[in-house]
Amino acid sequence: MKFQKTGYTIKQVQQQIHTAMEDALRPLSLSLSQYNVLKSLEASVLVTGAELARKAFVTPQTMHTILMTMERKELIAKATISGNTKSFNISSTDKGKIALKNADQALATLFEQANTSLTSKEYNELEHLLKKLSSGLKASHSGLEYKQSEPN
Repeated sequence: MKFQKTGYTIKQVQQQIHTAMEDALRPLSLSLSQYNVLKSLEASVLVTGAELARKAFVTPQTMHTILMTMERKELIAKATISGNTKSFNISSTDKGKIALKNADQALATLFEQANTSLTSKEYNELEHLLKKLSSGLKASHSGLEYKQSEPN
């Protein structure tokens, strides 16, 4: 029962973080998904839509829609891969790099405000406990065997 309650609390905090980040990015006309794409492109020069979808935990179809919107806003550029009309390398444009810089600043302000709720020591302890919980879940999940119920 402890984990169920803790898991619910973690999910609530995750939703609150997501909403706060969306709210901080909205005045910049940027969604959190678009921000995540720009952040991924910052680390990699050229990536494919499929790679971005995997990193963002969305379907390739959803990522396609996100990328089309970003291309219309001139935040990204797509280049065909070796004549393959279905695969593209995606890169950030200068406009996308500026949008990312502004978004990083907006989120830094949000995170600075959030940092006042716990001390540094408390944040370190929380991070340690969450990593410990995550490791425990990975270990217990890898040993699980799922059994189907037998019909009566």
